[in-house]
Amino acid sequence: MERPRVFISYSQDSDEHKAWVLKLATDLRSHGVDAILDQVDLRLGQDLRFFMEHGLSSSALVLCVCSGKYVEKVNAGTGGAGYEGMIMTQSLLKNANMDYIIPIIRNNQTSQRTPLSFGSKAYIDFSNDDLYYVKYRELLERIYGEDAKKKPPLGKNPFSKELGQAIKTKTQIESVLYHSPAMDGHVAFRFDNNNGVYSIGTGEYQFDTRWSRSGNDSIHAYGLIGFRHDFDSYPPFEDVLLFDFSSRSRTVHKGQIVIFENNYSHFAAVKIGTVKSSSHGFPYDEMEFDYHIYSVE
Repeated sequence: MERPRVFISYSQDSDEHKAWVLKLATDLRSHGVDAILDQVDLRLGQDLRFFMEHGLSSSALVLCVCSGKYVEKVNAGTGGAGYEGMIMTQSLLKNANMDYIIPIIRNNQTSQRTPLSFGSKAYIDFSNDDLYYVKYRELLERIYGEDAKKKPPLGKNPFSKELGQAIKTKTQIESVLYHSPAMDGHVAFRFDNNNGVYSIGTGEYQFDTRWSRSGNDSIHAYGLIGFRHDFDSYPPFEDVLLFDFSSRSRTVHKGQIVIFENNYSHFAAVKIGTVKSSSHGFPYDEMEFDYHIYSVE
């Protein structure tokens, strides 16, 4: 609401109390709240009951200044406060509008802070003048609905299948970051992600290369692999037989060649490039390699 309309219900306990209510109404109007108050809106010759009925029915909210005398009058149904209390109670019962009334505590030292008909409504306590600004801001936020905006957003159930499916979908989409389908290529990737796996090639010529941390410019390779420390370039296909395939893990250094065999008995040669290790001063684990997939049958 840009111009929220509120009706101020109170009892004229004293000149001091009336002045305080007038200040509250004036402050509210200065901040865009169309505060309706008998001291400024009730004209000579107007019907008092019509003014109260119209003010209550045409307002989005009612601010009830619950002094001790106001609570007493509303409970007893006497005076203007008692009449307004009766109208408000009927509105609460008829429309079930439980947020219609905002009780404001002022000059009330009794144990009955609000009228009985209001039930157990939460109220704003303006009893301490030193806290006027704090309470006034709280009231203004409530009128404009700004208080509701401070409520933390409701997240997803961390145990729901929906969240699990979203994570699964996200992981599947992100798998493109760890696959190069070309038969020859250059790769740079963080091997601390995706379980250290990077796929090269496609179909029967796909190889899921797997790596783990060793040190700077060295890396552990895993799988059906062949290795010779004296090869620093891709060997001719017929020389792949010269590599040692007896181990499923090898430590390979920058510039060296490792041969991967896949489940279709195809082979790929991988030449290690730069390797950065988080255990040796780098922020994360990253490696580069060049590869060639042999298409010879």
